Amino acid sequence: MNNLAGFFLTFVAGASVGISMWPLKWVRALKWENFWLLYSIFSLIVVPFGLAFAVLPHLTAVYGSLKPHQILQPFLMGLLWGVAQLGAGLCVHKLGLAVAGAVMNGTAGAFGTIIPLISLHSRSTLAASGLCILAGTALMLAGGAFCGWSGYLREVEARGRDKSAGFGQEQTAMRQASYAKSAYLLTLGLAVGSGILGSLLNIALAYGGDILKAAQGQGARISWAPFAVWPIALLGGSVANIVYSIYLLQKNRTWGWFKNLSAREILIPFLAACLWMAGIALYSSGTTFLGSLGISIGYAAFMITMIISGQFAGLMTGEWHSMSPRTYRSFSLGVGLLVAAVLAIGTSKYLEAQ
Repeated sequence: MNNLAGFFLTFVAGASVGISMWPLKWVRALKWENFWLLYSIFSLIVVPFGLAFAVLPHLTAVYGSLKPHQILQPFLMGLLWGVAQLGAGLCVHKLGLAVAGAVMNGTAGAFGTIIPLISLHSRSTLAASGLCILAGTALMLAGGAFCGWSGYLREVEARGRDKSAGFGQEQTAMRQASYAKSAYLLTLGLAVGSGILGSLLNIALAYGGDILKAAQGQGARISWAPFAVWPIALLGGSVANIVYSIYLLQKNRTWGWFKNLSAREILIPFLAACLWMAGIALYSSGTTFLGSLGISIGYAAFMITMIISGQFAGLMTGEWHSMSPRTYRSFSLGVGLLVAAVLAIGTSKYLEAQ
């Protein structure tokens, strides 16, 4: 029963994170930097702190009992992870939900496992688990290449029709001028880098062990104790995102777009923030029900669900509308290879746990 509950939470978590950027396409009165400033404040400060204070007893006492370095460590890891979160937002803006999600999540799934293998368990590289990781990495590289190539073909086809690929003119936060091949390749590189750095959020949780113990000491449930770490880690992550958003607001002189702010335009980034934070919270809780499966099949299920739900969001919002079958086949093959890569990595972690 615990495994069933854990898998259910994991699937819901992956779907929630995968579609969390969908509301970005509903924005009608804000530019990207306006949206991202609001989204960063909601997702990295307001919602994590609100959730933690709502479900954890005596949270003020938990934080008050900690030494400075016990708070600083997850904060600094979160600070580094914030660069990846910012990169994710920029990539969704330029590549769309489908391509950005596939490349970033596929990269995160592979590199989040292969880096510890090489740095900490090099002797296991030729063992069954190590070979599964190497196979998964190869599949990831192939899948990412197909997704990236199909996204470029989509851009070329869209320019031939004199329109933005997948983004309607009414989608003010997504609308942008067409950009050259070199800029597209640079953005793909940013997506890969963001995927690699995205694993730092798990490391921030690992550095929050003292916070977990303090929360449990104050009566928090084991499955909810990670909620005490997220406010600290995500507060660090907010720095890069808020600073860059303010920089763009100054550079592009788009502070004035906030004059058009309505209740609907505030609700959209808040909804996106709730979807994202709900996914992170549910996954951190789901792993506590899965035991050894939490680092193996559970992790693979989470990543696969994120990839598939992201593609569903991209498809439903018209990112591949009117594209040629060749372009879409290439992308479908890339997604299939990424799913296979995550499965291979999940299998490796399962074999390692035996």
